[in-house]
Amino acid sequence: MGFSTAYSLATAHDLTLEQSVSIHFSSNCYPPIPQFMVGVACTAIIAASEGNWDTLIELPDGVDTRHGRRSVPASEIIDNCRLDAFIFEDVEGDC
Repeated sequence: MGFSTAYSLATAHDLTLEQSVSIHFSSNCYPPIPQFMVGVACTAIIAASEGNWDTLIELPDGVDTRHGRRSVPASEIIDNCRLDAFIFEDVEGDC
């Protein structure tokens, strides 16, 4: 569990980015991260992989932030969802 499992998911050639993140959220995070966050996470991963860590990512309705924000920087999503193992220069995915 943890980083090594996330890295294995991120580098699995038979999984899409979305599938890898979905599995990471459901079985490698405690507590599990809701599946409606997969698209948000993929968008943040792609932005961060392109070096755009400060890109604001819109959050889905119903997501409660401490400060009532509707969007957060990609870096916060990467940190909070433990997605650092998914950051590569050549990340591919549709979000």
